[in-house]
Amino acid sequence: MRIKDPEYPAAVEAAVEILRKRARQGQTITYGELSAELAAQGFDSVPPHRGVMTYLLKDVCLHRNEDGRAPMLSAIVVNKASREPSDQFSGLARSLPFSRPATWSWRDEQQQVFAQHRAE
Repeated sequence: MRIKDPEYPAAVEAAVEILRKRARQGQTITYGELSAELAAQGFDSVPPHRGVMTYLLKDVCLHRNEDGRAPMLSAIVVNKASREPSDQFSGLARSLPFSRPATWSWRDEQQQVFAQHRAE
């Protein structure tokens, strides 16, 4: 899948729903698990590493969050071994429109995601 593919927006929506469900449960999800859940919904060309997953997770963070102020939903997507988000996540957090401060940590972002979705 490429970001220009007609089904890409639907894949973003599916990823948002998968991550919101996990966030409501207060649980993280690995890149591989997210890839597998997307494949189960018919989006079988989103491999867990690099490529389209990077763009998909950025678009998940921008979903209904154009100004970047809301917690970044992809903070709960983690590496299976380290249980931490990828380095690309921190780079995204510091870029526009998110512009997280130097004191920012992905753990704080993760907790904000959990708190936001538990409150829904």
